[in-house]
Formats: sequence, structure tokens, C-alpha cells
Amino acid sequence: MKSILRRGRIWEVADLPSESLVSTIRTSLSCAAPFAVLLAQRGGDDWPSLIDPDLDSLHSPFLLDGMAEALDRLQVAIVREEKVFIHGDFDADGLTGAAVLYRGLRPHFPKNSIKVDVGDRSRGHGLSRPFVRRAIEEDFSLVITADCGIGNVEEIDQLKMAGIDTIVTDHHLPTGSLPNAVAIVDPHQHGDGYPNKHLAGVGVAFKLICGLCERLERPLPLHLLDLVALGTIADLVPLSHEGDSENRAFVREAFSLISKGAGSSLGLRALFSKLSINKKQISAMDIGYLVAPKLNAANRAGDPKVAFLLLITEAADQAEYLAEILIDYNKDREIAQSDMIAQAEEKIREKGLNPQDAGLAFLAGEYWNEGILGLVASNLADRYGVPAVVLSRGDHVSRASCRSVGVFDISACLHAHRHLLLQYGGHRMAAGFSVSNENVAELETQLSSYAQAHRDDMKTRAASPIDARLAIQEVDLRLFTNLTSLGPYGPGNREPTFLIDGCSFADLSLVGNRRQHLKGRVTQNGHSVPFIAFRMAKYLEEFEAATAGRLVCGVGFDDWRNDVQLRALDLVSPEEAPDHDA
Repeated sequence: MKSILRRGRIWEVADLPSESLVSTIRTSLSCAAPFAVLLAQRGGDDWPSLIDPDLDSLHSPFLLDGMAEALDRLQVAIVREEKVFIHGDFDADGLTGAAVLYRGLRPHFPKNSIKVDVGDRSRGHGLSRPFVRRAIEEDFSLVITADCGIGNVEEIDQLKMAGIDTIVTDHHLPTGSLPNAVAIVDPHQHGDGYPNKHLAGVGVAFKLICGLCERLERPLPLHLLDLVALGTIADLVPLSHEGDSENRAFVREAFSLISKGAGSSLGLRALFSKLSINKKQISAMDIGYLVAPKLNAANRAGDPKVAFLLLITEAADQAEYLAEILIDYNKDREIAQSDMIAQAEEKIREKGLNPQDAGLAFLAGEYWNEGILGLVASNLADRYGVPAVVLSRGDHVSRASCRSVGVFDISACLHAHRHLLLQYGGHRMAAGFSVSNENVAELETQLSSYAQAHRDDMKTRAASPIDARLAIQEVDLRLFTNLTSLGPYGPGNREPTFLIDGCSFADLSLVGNRRQHLKGRVTQNGHSVPFIAFRMAKYLEEFEAATAGRLVCGVGFDDWRNDVQLRALDLVSPEEAPDHDA
């Protein structure tokens, strides 16, 4: 089905599962019919595993290769009271991973014997030469990484030559030889049998601390799960994958802690308060769209150390102060992002470019803020419907971020031109690279030619899934409560969407500070229920005109009315979409 509101968007209703399985689930749970359909679709015969994952879903840390060796070395360090240097990457996953290691190890070491470095964009991801130099000069004997290290062969060799051991905790795919570390804990190592291959960097760090607590016969460090949930959601790893729900269990348990005002991070609680987040109804969307961007703003428009300090501070006044700084950083990031977008658009006008005709938006600026490039590339890709490359030209080397559209594989595009690049990496929809300035012009020509040859990939969009058809009379508190048991939602555990046929809309009004939201009631066969359509005020006329409409929606809750409501996502036409795989 084609969207009426968003050009090019296609929706597809999932096939109905076995009626006998749906009946079995309804009988077992006494649940709403749409919920039983959902469980049957997503879980099949293993549907009970989808409901309310808890601590029993967590796997033993000793299933990770390298865990025993890492703990052996840590126990030696504890007995000898060694100096330990933690290095975390500067994004939200690395920051929370470093905070988990710091909080988890600190009780076992003398005061001031553990130091942390979180790097910054100028030094790049992973261990840097300045970090290695500092580790040697300050006489550390053990380095532990969070969310990095698997690719730092040279730096870890330098540390070893200086008599410093390294424990790597990472979740990135190894791309070559493994570093000569005393232990490597990474579920993507060849032959590693850990069931959850989608741990975030903070998840791997948490497993190390869990393993240490087990070795020392201490309680599991569940108070750290607020940090684990933040990094897991921010890094967009699947919350569930092929029946494994460990990440979802992390987040679910963390939300339970947060709702009680508990957890390890006073600074996070201060940030929640500043952002007016309802801790009792916190969601992955709150973390992903409100909290994580504030932490990441520190590496885009400020100092990542501020974000790390917020996560570990135990002083209420400092927590308040650091939360305010992060919010200010985010405002600066928004201003810088808007300014760079304006500069990019000005370059497009000045040069008479037409990205839609060219099949590629390739923009370069002198010394553009590298922390903003990806955000601007995403904006341009969305605006023009073509892949976007936004490049910051330095004195000798330029660095770029790329974003894609449709099924165009931007990573494969870069791989095809790797002879022109110094470094590159990423995945199908987002990537980055560095290039010598003398190769920039040739690279632009080559990428443009490649894009033109793959124009059809930009037009092909995967259909957005609809889980089931829904009748308005089925929308009640029982259905909402049922759906809540499948949360938290996020990557790998998509929030359910439903289709309501033959409906109309009444009592429409615009709400919000800038009247940007649309609300009203949706009616079907004499039954009606309230709905809210966030940031859809501009579609008021389309909703008014829909007399036998088809609404794509989710099921939510209105805190003000203390009742269930629908979240409108789209209006669709009755025609079936053409075969987009053809």
C-alpha cells in the first residue's frame, strides 16, 4: 500500500500466522486477539520467550572467549594494587563502557589508582599515540579498553614493549590481525561461541565486571544497568535477534531501576530531570532521541570528558552543572549543524548543482566540523533523495561522512574506489573515509559515475511492515498492557504497527508549543478512540478529507487523560504497491 502523506513510502501487511497457534496463545494468556497475532508472527512456537525477558535471559560472561584470561590478569592487578588506565571511545557507547569499567573496578583498587581517558575526534577512534605516551609516562601497568582496541595492533604492541599489559573489551568486527593483548573479549572473534553477537561495547564491558564479581563471589553489579541500557540503545544494536533477548533484558531491567529512582549514575538522573523525562514511563525513544544526543554533542561541539564526568559524578551540584553544559553543547551542535547545512545549500546554488539529476550530493568545505558531517549528510540525503557525501578539507587530508538512500550500498561504493582512499569504513547506509586532498576531485568524479550507474538502487525502498489489522473496538487498556510486555522497543524489536480500515476523523485540532501536532478522534463502525499524530499538523486537510480512510498507527497511552490512544503514523491508499523487487 502506498502512503498518501509521504512520497515513495510503501507499507505491507504481514501474512496472518497459523489460526491454531493464535488460538493457543489467546487461551494460554487470555490476551487481546491482536496481541496473540503479534506473538505468533514474531515468536512462532517459541512465543513465550518474547514476553517480559528478565535476568534469566542474561548469559554467563564465561561463555566469552578471553574472559578467563582477562579476569586472571585483573585479579593479579587487584592483589598487586596496580595502576590501571581505562580507555573508552568518545561516543555514547564508549563513554558508558568506560563508566561501567570505572565504577565496576574502583571498589577493588586503592583510591586514585584508576584513571580514564575517552579521547576526542582530533585523535580519532581507538587508542592513540598520545594515550600510549601518557600510559608509559605515568607508569601504568595495565590498560583496559571499552568499545575499542580490536584494531589497535600497533598501539598495543608499543604498550607491551613498555611493559604494559592490555585487556581489550570491544564489539567491533576484527578486520585483520588481532592485537597482542593479554586478553581480548569480543564476541566477534573467530570461533567465539557467545550466544549474543550483538552486545554493544558497554555490554562487553559489563560482562567483564559481571565475571569479576562472580570470581570474587560478589553480587552481580545490576546497579550499572542504567549505563548499559544507555550505551546499548545509543549504539543501535538489536535489542532482540533470532530469539536472543539479552540486550532487551538489559534495557528492561534498567528501566525498572530508573523508574524507582535507582541506578548507578546520579548524573543521568539529573539529565533526565533537565529534559523533563518521566522516569516512570521511560522508553528507548527517550534515550535514543533525548538523552544520547546530549552525550554525543560533547564529542561534536564540546569536550567528551564532560559527558564522562556526568556519568560518574557522585555530587548532586556537579551533576546539575554538567547536565546543563551538555544541554548547551547540544544547542551549539544544533546551531553548527544548521550553519553547515546552510553553507552546503549555498554551495549547491553557487555551483548550479542539481543533486537529484547527478544522483549524488557531494559537498566539501574548508575545515568543516567533522563531528557534524554525518548529520548534515543525512539531512541532504533525505532532502534530495540521493546519497550524500559531506567532506571537511584539511591542510593535506580530507575526511568525509556519507549517508545513503533506498538500497544503494554506500559502503560498497567506497570499497570500489578504495585505491583513492586512505581509510574507509561503515555499512550499507552510512560510512566515512579519509582521502588525500589531491585525490578529492578524482574521487568526486568516480563516485558520481558509480552513483549514476546505480540510480535504480536509490529508488527502491523496502516496504515498511504492518503487523496486523486492528478494529477500533479492540483498542483498550488490556491491549496496551499486553503490548507493554513486549517492550522495550528499538532496533531488532520494532514497535508494533497496525492498520485500521474504513475509518474517518473528527474533532481535529492542532496542539503543541508550535501547533506542530495533530489530534482528534478516529471512528470506525460506530466506535471511536482518541489519536495523536506527532509533527503531522501539515496534513490536517488530508485527515479531514479521509471519509473511508486507512490509518497506519501504533497503540499508546495519554498521560493527561489517563487512557489509551492511537499514535497515527500514516494514511495509505487502498491500491497495492507494485512489486518493488522487480
